[in-house]
Amino acid sequence: MKIMLETTVWPEGSGDPNHVYVFEDYRAGSRSARAVAYVPHGTDPVQKFTTPLDIDLRGRTFVAVA
Repeated sequence: MKIMLETTVWPEGSGDPNHVYVFEDYRAGSRSARAVAYVPHGTDPVQKFTTPLDIDLRGRTFVAVA
């Protein structure tokens, strides 16, 4: 498991915030990763997905939190 902060710079005016994700199988350079939970931008509680979510990583950047 890896905890990753999204650092993607979104286009001006898109309104997309970056979140913290808990990935089950994150590999740098991979095209996708399976997220099991996330912390929405500006909140504290971790929200667990009922089923893991495959996230497309193309064009997105992340840094390790833990």
